[in-house]
Amino acid sequence: MDRKAWIVIIICAIGMAVNWHFSQLNLQAQAEIAKQAAAAKAAAQPEAPATAPTDPASITATPPGTTPPATASQPEQTHRLTIGSVTYEFSTLGGGIKTATLADHEGVILNQYSKSLTRHEPVGALRREATALDSATYQITAKDDTSVTLEGTTTDGLKIKKVFSASTGETSDPHLLNLEITLSNSGTNPFQSSELYLYTGTAASLSPDELLKPGFFWNNAGDADTKDSNSFAGGWFSEEKTEFRESYTRLRFGGVMSRFFATIVSHAATPDEPGKLWASRFLIDHSKDKFSTLKASASDFAVEAAISLPPIDLAPGANVTKKYEIFLGPKEYQRLKAIEGQRSFVMFYGWFTPISKLLTNIMNWFHGLSGNWGVAIILMTLLIRIVIWPLQAKSQYAMKRMGLVAPLMKELQEKYKDDPAKQQQEMMKLYRDYGVNPLGGCLPMFLQIPIFFGFFRVLQNAAELRGQDFLWVTDLSMPDTVTQWAGFDVNPLPIVMGITMFLQMKVTPQPATADKMQQRIFMLMPFMFLFFCYSFASALALYWTTQNIFSIFQTYIMKLYMPEPKLQKVERKPKAGPPPKNPFFNPMGNKSDEAPKDKKNKPPRLGG
Repeated sequence: MDRKAWIVIIICAIGMAVNWHFSQLNLQAQAEIAKQAAAAKAAAQPEAPATAPTDPASITATPPGTTPPATASQPEQTHRLTIGSVTYEFSTLGGGIKTATLADHEGVILNQYSKSLTRHEPVGALRREATALDSATYQITAKDDTSVTLEGTTTDGLKIKKVFSASTGETSDPHLLNLEITLSNSGTNPFQSSELYLYTGTAASLSPDELLKPGFFWNNAGDADTKDSNSFAGGWFSEEKTEFRESYTRLRFGGVMSRFFATIVSHAATPDEPGKLWASRFLIDHSKDKFSTLKASASDFAVEAAISLPPIDLAPGANVTKKYEIFLGPKEYQRLKAIEGQRSFVMFYGWFTPISKLLTNIMNWFHGLSGNWGVAIILMTLLIRIVIWPLQAKSQYAMKRMGLVAPLMKELQEKYKDDPAKQQQEMMKLYRDYGVNPLGGCLPMFLQIPIFFGFFRVLQNAAELRGQDFLWVTDLSMPDTVTQWAGFDVNPLPIVMGITMFLQMKVTPQPATADKMQQRIFMLMPFMFLFFCYSFASALALYWTTQNIFSIFQTYIMKLYMPEPKLQKVERKPKAGPPPKNPFFNPMGNKSDEAPKDKKNKPPRLGG
């Protein structure tokens, strides 16, 4: 790279650092404003019961396990329903799923945080407006081992009946519930509303210091998209936003998600119906939990969302029923694909979605054979390297040939240094004469880039790897920290990855066109990867280390059995026979081109 390129890179790096600095200051200011607003609101409210949480904040979530108690006029009724490994707790305050506890995932609790100070808003709460609470007074009217029914009435005579039941059939899953909502107008006036929202609950990071922040998502006629909590913060070209509102013509589902878990509320109607999506974020109060000492706790946000019902128009005595499906569980591609409804779209693999899906299927297949996710990653890496072995061999052979041509290239560069056009022309002639392709050594590298980023996105969202061990690694979805030294985490796998990558660069032939600056950059690449990947998931370091070791082995084998290339020109034999005629310019043939039948000279004809 020249001096201008380095200047651009340095300016961009400085700009990113400045943006990060001011974003941190902005988050700290937001946290301080939230605390001040909370204190003002707490002072204005009447005295709370002795069991209520102290020092609340208007936009601060209540810690898990400290849900505010129900008021004396409306005592809370709860019911627990266990389906497989999932325990759902239903509440009459909002008439929905208060929490979902996942026993197979270390007891993770979904929808454990709530923005409301008065109650824990459940998944499935019906709101007259996106930001309001469900105002109906509910009672549990029926319950059994697979379902629970809650019925309530609003102050204007709208009767609401919600039936939550376990899913059945081929697409059933313990994490999937059916919801049937029946609205009846028991009043004397017509009921019309286009602003009824179904609450999808909240999502938060498992730890405030997670790099991936919780977000919300939607699917409009197969076009799925997502935004995380940072999207509300704004930036250089946008202002801070308090909420997200958007209308869609065919809203199939919406919801919230963290890195490994998601809550998906889907329309069961066919065809798709129009709908709206609302989302917002709020600051989580970690002052009384195990994360209180973490610096990141001061700017840890949870995300909440709601999707609208289609417009409702009920005459007195009329009723309407709407059906939904609610998924509360891990973001496992195979599970989400099996229950259909395009729920697997919430994996959001990005540009390399086909590659990520393929790698996920291969990794799951190898896990079925080995029973260990670490072994599955190694086997998958070996399979990928074996498949691209011919390309890698061709690449190294091409790079060696380029090395032989390098002296001739330097001569041409010196000879035509004042005539770039002539220099380029002679270079192309040199490549053609010696049968050298200057890009031949880059193909495997370009092929590995989508594989690397595709697998990186798999590891970002694969709940299957969470809590899985391998050798000294206790969790493949997290860094393999074994100890701390002077406050610094010691992660062995990224260190091994950097060492093996350095050895791979040493044994791999370098491009002949690389100057000294480029060669230094190549040698610095292992340290750059070590720096960027040091705190990433240990599964990614395991994949990259395995492929480095295999590449070193491959280079050694090729040195033993592949003949060394020789510097010789390519012989190009001329094509035999006359050049082909163009029928478009001589469609009927040309008699002058035909050979005369009698080659002897004849006397000219005289006379008329």
